[in-house]
Amino acid sequence: MSRVYVLLLALFLVLHYQDGFSIDKNNPGKIIHLKSLAADPDPYGDFNTLIVPIKRAGNLIIVEAQVDTIEGNFVLDTGAPYLVLNATYFRNAPRINEQDAGGVNGESSSETFTTAVKNFSILDLHYSRLTADVTDLSAIENRRHIKILGLLGTRLFSKMAITVDLLHNELYIHKLDEHGNIQPGGQQFDHPQLKTSFKYLNDIIFIKGAINGNRPMWFAFDSGSEVNLIDHSHSKKVLQSLQVVNRLTLTGVGGSTFEVINAKFDKLTVADQTFLNNHVLITDLEKMGHFYGQSIDGVLGYDFFVRGAFTINFVKEEFEMYIYNNQ
Repeated sequence: MSRVYVLLLALFLVLHYQDGFSIDKNNPGKIIHLKSLAADPDPYGDFNTLIVPIKRAGNLIIVEAQVDTIEGNFVLDTGAPYLVLNATYFRNAPRINEQDAGGVNGESSSETFTTAVKNFSILDLHYSRLTADVTDLSAIENRRHIKILGLLGTRLFSKMAITVDLLHNELYIHKLDEHGNIQPGGQQFDHPQLKTSFKYLNDIIFIKGAINGNRPMWFAFDSGSEVNLIDHSHSKKVLQSLQVVNRLTLTGVGGSTFEVINAKFDKLTVADQTFLNNHVLITDLEKMGHFYGQSIDGVLGYDFFVRGAFTINFVKEEFEMYIYNNQ
């Protein structure tokens, strides 16, 4: 495994343990949403399907957006519940409240506060107000040598559908009709090879799948993850079906260390589709599930979703994939 790959994994773990949840200073055992404020207005725009160019930073999906008068790069991140802004550029934003974000092992990692953005736009898609977290995202900039203003989480699209086509580097943002269907002419692909429902809990997408024909597992689907992950607590039958490549010791927030196992396995099954030649890292996901507010068995990241274009319909809670290559 390359050094860059290891650094990106460490970034993923640190970043996603921070996203979206915080520890109440007056009640350390209580996990709260930073978004338990007044609901933001619905987005608006004169389109049925909006086509947004995608840029790539390694395996990260980058789109351009504008916060008030600042325009720049955002990571499309379905592992983040909502809009997250980089403190490097928004540290002086007005503060609604302030909490300590939990780190990779439940430790305090950095100051995070909540702000309100007056105007946010992705081309012709506009938000007149958005509540957002502000936290330090400099690690992702340093690793990928690209200026990152923030993360685009799922709540921005919760009343819409999105299609990601990495082959042509395009993101499609779809308005839905009263039945939750994509508007006529907006569907980019016909006859998906994979179609499955998902659970949408605490603004996180959970998809059921199985490894090497073992019992079903619930995976968080994360477009901001450059790796697949599986929790180390699974039965010996599941873990013994994996082929260990090597073991790695990573350093997390506060200097604490933790071990991950780099492995591969033959078959990942989602709905009625089987994907071959898969890679995964085995680690402790208990605290990630704690901050997500839902236990998770694993994470489906780039190694999974690079296999085809995919559509997420947040209203109908349906996931579709138009497979390029399942090998």
